Amino acid sequence: MASAPELTNDPQDLQYHGRKASRAKSEHRRRLILEAALRIVVRDGVRGIRHRAVAAEAEVPLAATTYYFRDIDELIVDTFTLYTEKALLDVDDLTRRFDQPWLRTAAADGPDRQAVQNFMVTQVMTYMRHQLLEQRDLRIAEQAFRYEAIINPAIRRLALLHRQALLDKATDFFRHILPSAQPQADAEILLGLFHTLEYNALLQDEGEVELARIEAITRQYLSLILPPPAE
Repeated sequence: MASAPELTNDPQDLQYHGRKASRAKSEHRRRLILEAALRIVVRDGVRGIRHRAVAAEAEVPLAATTYYFRDIDELIVDTFTLYTEKALLDVDDLTRRFDQPWLRTAAADGPDRQAVQNFMVTQVMTYMRHQLLEQRDLRIAEQAFRYEAIINPAIRRLALLHRQALLDKATDFFRHILPSAQPQADAEILLGLFHTLEYNALLQDEGEVELARIEAITRQYLSLILPPPAE
């Protein structure tokens, strides 16, 4: 059974377990296989990953999947690693949006509370629209992997590392950008809120996602965590 790779906050540090590609053409084929496996996860769930099914989806010979991945567990783990790479890149983009010197000062001082709230709502909703409309398949894959993590020890380890990477990013936000007395606790609450909003949105048809409701909930949440106005 494949073991989970070590995971850091940098998506470039992710380690794949399948056979390493020595040439650009080989790397392209290995990537095609993993992208095909990820599409199968979205369509059929993790249990839909089979060498023959993935080869057909990727339009490569069956021997190619068994060459790069010695067993199904290794293929599943590397598919989740690919998902994690994509997810962390999106989160990195969101955190960069918040890395604004004026935001740190305004959030700490309090008088510009409304401006801070409006800015944060705008950034969060830009992220949410992207996740729920443009990256909907990745959110579906995330739900499939979250279930698989409960019953598959290799995926469980990677899922815990993935979650810790997200938690570290959120904790840094509450420690350095929006100062909190309990940054880790606030980070846990934020991740829980995001997961709930995303799951509820996935239960709706793609064209019926209630973005206005998500924005209202986000604004209410931020009103509770932002420092009160200066007296």
